[in-house]
Amino acid sequence: MKIISIETTTKFGSIAFLEDKFIKKEVFFESSDIAGEIVEKLDIIYDDFDYIIVSNGPGSWTGIRLGISFAKGLVLGNKDKIYCVNLFESLFYSIKDLKDKFLCIVPFVKDKFYFSEFKGRFNYKKSFKIKKIGINQLISIIKKDEYFLIGPGVLSLKEFINVEKIKKIDFLLYPRASLNGIIAYEKIKRKIKSQSLEPIYGK
Repeated sequence: MKIISIETTTKFGSIAFLEDKFIKKEVFFESSDIAGEIVEKLDIIYDDFDYIIVSNGPGSWTGIRLGISFAKGLVLGNKDKIYCVNLFESLFYSIKDLKDKFLCIVPFVKDKFYFSEFKGRFNYKKSFKIKKIGINQLISIIKKDEYFLIGPGVLSLKEFINVEKIKKIDFLLYPRASLNGIIAYEKIKRKIKSQSLEPIYGK
C-alpha cells in the first residue's frame, strides 16, 4: 500500500511517503504559509499512491482546511482515496505500548484547551474522547494526577503554570505526517472507517 500523508494542524507541518507502514521519505517545515510549503515540497508527492492521509485536528483552522482541500484536489474527486485521522489517535499510537497515564493537550481559544486521555490501552476501533476544558480545571487535573503531558498545548501552559515542574515528553509535542500515515495504514488494514473530514478547529 502506497501512502502520502500530509500533516498541517500546527505551524510545524510535514509530508511523508510510506509503503505500508515503512517511511520512505518525510520532510518537515515550520511556517505560517502552509499552502506555500506544501507546493514547495511537492517533490515528495508521487502520482502512484493508494491513499492520501490527512488530519482533521484539532488545530489550526487554516492549516486543517488547506490540508483537506489539497487532498481532495490530489485525488481528483475520488474521496475513497482520502483517509482521515485525528491528532490524538496519532500521538497516542506512538505510545501505545506504554502503561503510564498520558494527557494530550491542544490549544482551543484563549484559556481553553482540547484534551484527551490515554491510560495504557490503545484500541484501533474505539475513538478517544475529545473534550474541552478551561485552564483552571486543566491545572487541577495535572496537579492531582500523575500524567505525562504531550501535544502542542503543553507549551501554551507556560502562561499559566511552571511547565518545567510537570512531566512532559518534548519529542511528542507535535504530530507528524509519518505517524498519521502509520496509524492510518493499521486502521485501513483492519477495515476501520476513516474519521470524518469535518475539521475540529482549535487555535
